[in-house]
Amino acid sequence: MKTICLLATLISLMAVPLAAGVLEPVRLEEIQHSEAELVVSHPDGTEAHYSPAELELFPTFRLETTTPWRTEAAVFEGVRLKDVLNANGLSEAGAISVVAENEYTVSIPGIAWQELDIMVATRVNGAPISRRERGPIQFVVDMDAYQASSIAREDYLVWMAARIAPEQ
Repeated sequence: MKTICLLATLISLMAVPLAAGVLEPVRLEEIQHSEAELVVSHPDGTEAHYSPAELELFPTFRLETTTPWRTEAAVFEGVRLKDVLNANGLSEAGAISVVAENEYTVSIPGIAWQELDIMVATRVNGAPISRRERGPIQFVVDMDAYQASSIAREDYLVWMAARIAPEQ
C-alpha cells in the first residue's frame, strides 16, 4: 500500500507545472516565424544576424508571466539574452545598446542581464509573436522578478528588437 501511495504522489508531482515566473528549459517544435532579424554587433565590429528561428538554436526556455502591457499571463518562449550576448563576445560588456525596428533605443547595463533572466522571446502562447503583439522579437522578464528588482526598468523590455551593440 505504501508503494502505491508513493507512486501516486510521485506521478501527481510530475504533473504539476513549474510555477509562473520560472524559466523552464524546453525543446521548441519548428514553426513559421514572421520575417525579422536581430543583428548583434561584436566588440570587433563584425556582426551576427539571427532570424527568430536561428535564435531558437540557442537553448530555449518557457516563461509564463504578465508584462506591463499584458494584464493576463501569457506563455513566452525564447532564449536568454545572456546566452546571446555570451555567444557574441558581449557578456562582459558594461552595457549594450538595443535598437527596435522603429528606432527606439535603450541602453541596458550589464548588471541587468546578469541579475535578471531577460528572455529574448520569439513566441507567445505557442505562436510567433506578431508585430501587433510587440514582436516578432521581444525582451521579457518575469513580472514578479521585475517588480521585486531595483534594477529592472520597463524600457529594458524592448519589443520589435532589431539590433544589439556594445556601448562605447
